[in-house]
Amino acid sequence: MTYPDRTVYPVASRNRADFRNLMDVYLDAVFHPRAVEDEGWWVLRQEGWRYDEVGAEEEEEDAEEDEDNNNNRHLDNSERAEFEYKGVVFSEMKGAYSDPEGYLDRITQSLLFPDNPYHFDSGGDPAIIPTLTRDEFVAFYKKYYHPTNARLFVAGDESDVYDALGRADRYMSPMGYNPESRSDSIINYQPRKFKNAIRERKPFAVAASEEGDESGGDTEKHMLCVTWLINTQPLSPMMELAWIVLDSLLLGKPSSPLRKALEDSNLGEETIGGGLDDELLQSTFAIGMKGIENREKVNELEDLIMATLHEIDSDGFNQDEIESTMNTIEFQLREGGGGLRGMEIFLGALSKWNYDLSPRDALVYEDALDQMKEEIDKTGSNVFQTMIHDSLLGNNHHVVLELYPSTTLEAEQLQDAKIQISRAQSRMSDEEYESVIKEGKKLKQLQETEETPDVIATNPALKISDIDPTPIEYPIHVEENAFKSGIRVVSHEVASSGIAYIDIGLDVSMIPYEDIILLPSLITLLNEAGTKSENGTEMSDAEFR
Repeated sequence: MTYPDRTVYPVASRNRADFRNLMDVYLDAVFHPRAVEDEGWWVLRQEGWRYDEVGAEEEEEDAEEDEDNNNNRHLDNSERAEFEYKGVVFSEMKGAYSDPEGYLDRITQSLLFPDNPYHFDSGGDPAIIPTLTRDEFVAFYKKYYHPTNARLFVAGDESDVYDALGRADRYMSPMGYNPESRSDSIINYQPRKFKNAIRERKPFAVAASEEGDESGGDTEKHMLCVTWLINTQPLSPMMELAWIVLDSLLLGKPSSPLRKALEDSNLGEETIGGGLDDELLQSTFAIGMKGIENREKVNELEDLIMATLHEIDSDGFNQDEIESTMNTIEFQLREGGGGLRGMEIFLGALSKWNYDLSPRDALVYEDALDQMKEEIDKTGSNVFQTMIHDSLLGNNHHVVLELYPSTTLEAEQLQDAKIQISRAQSRMSDEEYESVIKEGKKLKQLQETEETPDVIATNPALKISDIDPTPIEYPIHVEENAFKSGIRVVSHEVASSGIAYIDIGLDVSMIPYEDIILLPSLITLLNEAGTKSENGTEMSDAEFR
């Protein structure tokens, strides 16, 4: 799992032998990778980037026949093979940059953080990836992928924890201590320094329509996103929670005021931005839309976003909205994400631990929740209005980014890459050129060579005896005529952080078969349109009160 400022290698299994095998594989791969040894020269070329001959596979036989002649004479540029960029990461990032929303996020982050590492795309800009040398690749790994710069988390039974720590120690301790590894990875806070908002317009690549319409036809339209930098120092636990609540108040439901204003405006097709992002050192808040017809509507959308925030700053939220949102957030905090619990704790802890703060602050929420409730009891909506006023409306350190469709951008990027490659090739000596050709052939041979049985045998595998065939049984209690209601209640006690989950099954056998298909629509209408006595917003709020 790759973040802009960390890489996470998660391992989990319900089977003890499988878990230990996976731990050994991952620890070996992280701390003893072949990629940084001489024998792993090919890894960067395969996984990162390399020069490859255009049409190399078709021309392989002819190239072998001419190899001896080429080694004995000087080749001018007109006689050299044409190169292109290849590589797994290079290709992946080209694909990532072709996704307009992902591209928008990357540009926004670069603009919002001009002075710290978040300015750079951790995945790699396809235009920059080919400048990475093997020496730089190896030096970066040896400096930062060191135990001194690592965080290890283990969850499980006590015996499993001690075994896992012992396994990790056998890999990590021999590598010693490297103070530079940690000190040089520290990320400094980006200060709020913009006197005025940064405004940018960038093209994104689209295919021309069959009619030759250079706007890309009806399927590709403009996008706009406004993104603010929230904090320039650590937020208190209560303020972190307050931002989560405010994010939900603004955007959490179809009836939330900022989301509703945008979706009802007909200025775009769908909201984007995602609101609050609090996974990194500094939090951001982003909102916008895609599917905008033209630039005039782009400007209208920005005005609408700011006008809606001004209106909320002035009028605030009603108590029912705040109460239902607080209940929703409290439920989410108690329930967790619904995935592997140990993994959730670790990933949550890293949002603090990675910056040398206490991991406990990311996991313990009861005090912050109590403080938040107390603040709301005293000030009501004012706490959220102040946040909107100070961190959004009164904050010039934000980016307003518009993407517009271009049918020529892809061709221009391909041409730029060709020019980049041509210039690099023209500076190559005959020896350097031949080295590229030979290494390409050698890499292809390695890729086509099957692993020997001896190598395959070194891969850990489970034995039948490692698998417990006994099924897991969960205790279920059935009570007929519960509370003398005539209803059967089936219950199962689990560790659920104090949350009771209830499913109510209703008999719908009296509904004609041909009308059953309408039931999902009825539920949707109840949630969105409401009833005679309560509209959709009131019903939605009532669900969480």
